[in-house]
Amino acid sequence: MPLGTRELTTAHRRQQLALRAATLAEMRRLWPALSFDDLDGTYPALAGVTAEMVAKHRRISAGLAAAYLRAYRVQSGLDGDLRIVIPRAINVEQFGATLHPLAVAAPKAATAKAVAPTVAMDNALTRTAGAMARLVLDAGRETVTRTIQADDKARGWRRVLGGGGCDFCRTLAGRVYPRDNADFDAHGKCGCTSEPVYGP
Repeated sequence: MPLGTRELTTAHRRQQLALRAATLAEMRRLWPALSFDDLDGTYPALAGVTAEMVAKHRRISAGLAAAYLRAYRVQSGLDGDLRIVIPRAINVEQFGATLHPLAVAAPKAATAKAVAPTVAMDNALTRTAGAMARLVLDAGRETVTRTIQADDKARGWRRVLGGGGCDFCRTLAGRVYPRDNADFDAHGKCGCTSEPVYGP
C-alpha cells in the first residue's frame, strides 16, 4: 500500500535523523586524529577525513531528499517527472571556515581561560560534530527547497520538526515559506527537514 504524504514526510525525517546520528558517531570515531598537544600539526589529517565523510553523507542526504520529493509529488496527484536541484559541494574554504574555528581555535581559547584540555576537547568535539551534522543535513534540506523553487506546481515548503524541536525551530515550524525562498535556517545538530507544499 503506497504511503500518503504525511507518512512519506515522517519516513523521510526518520531517514535524515538516522543519517545525522551516523554523522555524529563517525565524527566521534574520527576525532582522535586531532591531538591537543599538536592541534595545528594534526588538524590537516582530521580535516581531510572529515571532509570526505561529510561529502559522502551529504550525497546520501540529497539522494534521500530526491527520492522523497518524487514520491511526494506523485502522492500529491502530480507526476514524478521532476527536475531535482542538488546543492553544490562545499568548497575547501567554506569547509575550513566551519571546522577550524571549532576544532582548533576553540580549544586554544578555552585552555587560555584555564579550562582543562580534556574538557576543552570534549566541548570542541560536541560543537564540531553538531556543525558537521548540520552541513550533512543541509544537503537534503536544500535539495527540497531548491527543487521546490524550480517546480512551478509547488506553492512553497514548510519546516518539519526533527523531534520535539528547540525553541528556535518551533517558532519557524508550520508556516509555509513561498516557493522563491530557498533559505532554511538550521543550527548545529538540527534535525528539522523541509516538506513540499502543493495546492491552494
